[in-house]
Amino acid sequence: MAYVKDEQKIKIGAAKTKMVWTLGAASSRSVVMIEKLLEAGMNIARFDFSEGSHAHHQETIINLRTAIQNTGILCADMLDTKGPEIRTGEGQTINLPTLTRKDKVDIVQWGIPNRIDIIVLSSVHKGSDLDQVRNLLGMHANNIMLMSKIDNEEAAANVDEIMEKTDAVLLARGSQVMDQKKMIDKASALGIHIVTAVQILGGQTTDDDLPNAVLDCTTDCVMLLDGGDEAHPDIVLQRISSLCKELESSIDYKSVQQKIRKALPRPLQPIMARKAAYACWKYPKAKAIIITAKAAVNLVAKCRPSVPVLLVVSMSESFKWSSHVASHGLVSRGIIPLMGAESKTIGDMISFGVQVAKKGGICNAGDLVVALRVLNGCPVLLPLHV
Repeated sequence: MAYVKDEQKIKIGAAKTKMVWTLGAASSRSVVMIEKLLEAGMNIARFDFSEGSHAHHQETIINLRTAIQNTGILCADMLDTKGPEIRTGEGQTINLPTLTRKDKVDIVQWGIPNRIDIIVLSSVHKGSDLDQVRNLLGMHANNIMLMSKIDNEEAAANVDEIMEKTDAVLLARGSQVMDQKKMIDKASALGIHIVTAVQILGGQTTDDDLPNAVLDCTTDCVMLLDGGDEAHPDIVLQRISSLCKELESSIDYKSVQQKIRKALPRPLQPIMARKAAYACWKYPKAKAIIITAKAAVNLVAKCRPSVPVLLVVSMSESFKWSSHVASHGLVSRGIIPLMGAESKTIGDMISFGVQVAKKGGICNAGDLVVALRVLNGCPVLLPLHV
C-alpha cells in the first residue's frame, strides 16, 4: 500500500507507461537497492509467490516500505499467486481451481495482513472465479485490485464474462491462446487496466514486445520479468524507463485520440465516461488534468491524454481507502497520484493539485488546467486559469 508519512516526492518527468519490478532476489531486496529502484521508475513492486517463504517476503515488504518512507516515492505492491501446477492445451478443459490451498494461505495469512494492493490470478477460467476470490477477500475486496492472466483455452472462450468482472488483465504478448488485439480492444472498451509482461535478458528486452506495447498506446503498465538474474536491477530499470519515455515522445497523441474516439460507442455511457473524454479532448490548450473522483481515474487514462493527469487523494478520508486509491492509480498509464494530506474539501484538493503542477513546472500562472470532480453525485468539469 503506497503511503508516504512525510513529504511525497513527485516524479513529474517519468514515463507515462508504468513499471512493475519483482522484489525478492538477493540483488533486489535490500532497502538501499529498493530505494534505487524507486528512483529508477518502479511503480509497482511484485512479490512472486511461486517461490520464497512468507518470512522472506515479509522482510522484503518491510524493506520496501522503509524505502518508500526514505525516498517519499509512492509504490503499489502486488501479490502474484503461484496457481496450479498443471497447464493444458489443444482445446482441453480441466477443472483446475483458480486458487490452490497455497494461494489461499498466501492471500489470507500474508496478503491481507500486509494490506496488499493487487493480486495476480495466474489461473482464471471463467467469470465466477473472480467472484470466489472476492468472497475469500471479504471486507477487503474493495481495496484489492484483481488482475487476471488469460492463458488457457477455457479462459479464452469465457473472456467476455472475465472482462466484466476483472479489474485488470495481464497479457503475455505472442501467446497463441487468443487474439491479443481482440483482448486489448475488449479491455480498452470496458476501461480495464492492461498490463503487458515483458521478458528481460542480459539487461535488455528480448523482442519487440516493449516498443510495441508503448507505441500502440494500449498498455497501461509493463511487467518486467528478469528471473532475478540481474546484478544491477536499478540500472536495467532506469534504461528501460528511459526507453519508454523516448518512445512516448514520438507518439502522435492526436492520431491516437482520434482512433479511440472512433471506437467509442454512441452515446457514450455512463456520464462519467463522457466527462472523462471531454476532460481529455475538449480543452486542447490545457496543461494538465486534475482528478478528485475515484471513478474517473481509469476512464481518463484510457482516453490517452497527452498532458499529465494528477489524481488528488485526500488523507482526511479513511486512510486505508484513500491510500489504496492512490496505489491503484499507479497502474493507470499517465496518472500521477498525489496524497493531499491537508486537503479537507474538493476545493482544497484541486488547489493542492494546481500547486503541485506549478511547482513541477507543468503549468505557469495564467495557464489552463481542467479539473474533474463530483458534485451532488454528478461529474463536473471545471476549466481553470491558474
